[in-house]
Amino acid sequence: MATQHHAPVHIPAAHPGAPLSAQQKKFNRHIERIAQQRALLDDWQQAIAAYRGRHAREAVPLQKMHQELMVELVQYLDAASDNTKLTKAERRTLGEAITDRLAVLIDTLPDEAMRTSLKEIYNRHSGSDYDAEEAAGNDVAKEMAQAMARQVFGVDVDLQDADMESPEDFLRRLQEQLQAQQERHEQAGQQREARRAARPRKPSARELKAQEEAAQATQSVREIYRKLASHLHPDRETDPAERERKTVLMQRVNQAYQDNKLLDLLQLQLEIEQIDSEHIAGLSEQRLQHYNRVLAEQLKELQQEVRDVQDHFLMAFGLDPYQNLKPAGLLRELRAHLQIVEYENLQLRKALNALRADPATLKGWIKAERQQQKAQQDDMGEWF
Repeated sequence: MATQHHAPVHIPAAHPGAPLSAQQKKFNRHIERIAQQRALLDDWQQAIAAYRGRHAREAVPLQKMHQELMVELVQYLDAASDNTKLTKAERRTLGEAITDRLAVLIDTLPDEAMRTSLKEIYNRHSGSDYDAEEAAGNDVAKEMAQAMARQVFGVDVDLQDADMESPEDFLRRLQEQLQAQQERHEQAGQQREARRAARPRKPSARELKAQEEAAQATQSVREIYRKLASHLHPDRETDPAERERKTVLMQRVNQAYQDNKLLDLLQLQLEIEQIDSEHIAGLSEQRLQHYNRVLAEQLKELQQEVRDVQDHFLMAFGLDPYQNLKPAGLLRELRAHLQIVEYENLQLRKALNALRADPATLKGWIKAERQQQKAQQDDMGEWF
């Protein structure tokens, strides 16, 4: 079945060059911005789906290969550390190279036996206990995450048994706390309103006006819903095909009314030709003001939905939340990541092949590692 295209909700000028009123302009701006946000949300959802698919097909196997190569390198270096020809300084550099790699490798491995084996290597070269260090680091990570949540979101996140290696776990807990905070605020607001209602107090003119506008905006949405429901009620149809069509439309009407989506209700009125653009253009300024109030709230909720989708994706894949990523750039970002991992894997294979082919190259490898460690220390010094 071909997709039907319906005219968008829009207030046209009475004639070319004729000005629109302030409320008409605001109405059109809201409609345009809602359309933009819906398109942006759709772009994010499609881009994320494509990213997830390619990540699973290409990035996951590459990362698995990277882990395997790193394990091989660490095991080789551990065995080579018994080389009696190494100097004390070379052994120290080699030990740091082993522990530095294991510090970021162990927890990424799914195999428990392998993790246990590598922890023993780490403990031997670090002179400490991996699990004890991990527990202390986890406590620090929890404190930092809790401080961030308090500073940015104003909530205390319970991370007592949280997995700090899992962004999804932290995000879930944060969302739960934000939801609980919102419910507490709403409950407190309801209690305040109940106390105010219990006290004999004459509301201010501003409060009365806000209450009246909110009630009228709600009434405006309800009136549209009733008109649509009256026109589309499937129980009044005798033709089976028409009854099925109206049932589907009525489901959309109910969902739009439940979500307080005025634009969707208006679009449905246009779709079934219950109204046309001239009808909307003929609405009074007062009625448009009520509509604009509802549309502004719909736009705000849609913008938040876009932010939530974006933030959850960035956190789930460990991407920088402060970079200005656009949906069109997600696959480009993934391609760059794939190239980096492919290059790192190539370098690991070359290093392993060279070390296995000629153990004498170990001293040269350690020298290069020492230079790299020094360069990293110099870079850190510049930061401080």
